[in-house]
Amino acid sequence: MQLTEDVLARFVGGQIEIQNQGEGYLFRGEIETITVDGNPRDGDLVVRLRWMAKAEGYPPLPERWVNEENLDYRASLIIYTADMIEMDRIMLQCLITGEMVVIFPPNGSKLDPSKVEGLQLV
Repeated sequence: MQLTEDVLARFVGGQIEIQNQGEGYLFRGEIETITVDGNPRDGDLVVRLRWMAKAEGYPPLPERWVNEENLDYRASLIIYTADMIEMDRIMLQCLITGEMVVIFPPNGSKLDPSKVEGLQLV
């Protein structure tokens, strides 16, 4: 699947989940902007988040969510495979790093920002 601007525009206002069980991290945040820098085949996916939370206690399961200051995410599409899941979510996987990313539409799965410790939305 190619991540074009038209495809990605549908996910603004949704959420992104970034996880790597081997490295022990899980992040979730609300998408403010999402674009491809360069060619959709080998450019970079660039995501700016309105807010981001980091799961503590993962793996195996998040015990709590805490505010994460870094609001930028970037992935080189040359090393990720992208697939549409059930026509409403995008999943990216990188076998090299073990990272998996799921992009949810605005009406999809959400982490409630009020459950994120230290997050103050303006």
